[in-house]
Amino acid sequence: MNTQSHPDSSDGAAHRQWNELLQEMRVMQTGVQILAAFLVVLPFQARFDMLNRNEELIYIVLLVAATLLILLLITPVAVHRYFFGQRLKRQTVSLGHAVLKIVGIGVGLLVSGCVWFVLQVLFGWQIGAGVGGFLVVVTLFLLLILPRILIPRRAREIEE
Repeated sequence: MNTQSHPDSSDGAAHRQWNELLQEMRVMQTGVQILAAFLVVLPFQARFDMLNRNEELIYIVLLVAATLLILLLITPVAVHRYFFGQRLKRQTVSLGHAVLKIVGIGVGLLVSGCVWFVLQVLFGWQIGAGVGGFLVVVTLFLLLILPRILIPRRAREIEE
């Protein structure tokens, strides 16, 4: 007979879900940190002085967005650390799930915004707006609409 204590099935499920969320956060965090690093060093490049006031404001918005996304990514971990050992794994997983949904969309929009910013600085507002607008539409489709289209039939029946 096994004398080890086993968590009940809901605690085990919450533990697995937490580990899955951590893996997803690691994937997103690397990309956001690299993009944030790019934005942080940008003002130190020679061509940065060529930006007009509107472009500088867009840059500030992108930099702040990258910072907020990094902070959001570490929020579930900070909450987990704060409540460690208090048997609040399900609540922590729920918070992490909500945060990661927001961060996923935010990262997509941040990447699209950075491409738009670079293209509009290099080639003007028309090309920047065209390509950037296209990327925003693709981002919103892939991250908001496509997951709803791909919902398995069984899950749709449960929702109804």
